[in-house]
Amino acid sequence: MPLILHKDSHTDHVDPKIITLALDHFRNKGEFFAETIELPEGMTVSCGLHGPVVGDEPITEKEVRYEARNGWTWTSRLVLRQPRLTRTLTVIGGPHDNHNCVLYTIFGGPLAPKEPSDPTLEEKNREASTAFWQEHALSY
Repeated sequence: MPLILHKDSHTDHVDPKIITLALDHFRNKGEFFAETIELPEGMTVSCGLHGPVVGDEPITEKEVRYEARNGWTWTSRLVLRQPRLTRTLTVIGGPHDNHNCVLYTIFGGPLAPKEPSDPTLEEKNREASTAFWQEHALSY
């Protein structure tokens, strides 16, 4: 079964043309995946990630605030900077609601580790997550 959109897919922040491209590109996925691709020339998506992984200096504590986003119960490290346009697109999908492969989310920029306060973060990944998010933040 192909990758599908679901009522729980988090895609409202991405142009439908890019969603269609991602669904086609990953159409043969049948299990969990988290992959990053480059969009074709002339297509861009907004990237709200800031820090060394996208070519910035580390984001310091004096620049950030912590707030819950998207109705979540945990807080994210946020910085008052404008998102930038990129051709880098990350797509995450997998099993959900009796479907083999549902598009969970899609966003501009590279794949980042789950945030340290995310309750689904596995303990074995906590150290790497904390190190990454000490230097990175998301636009608010």
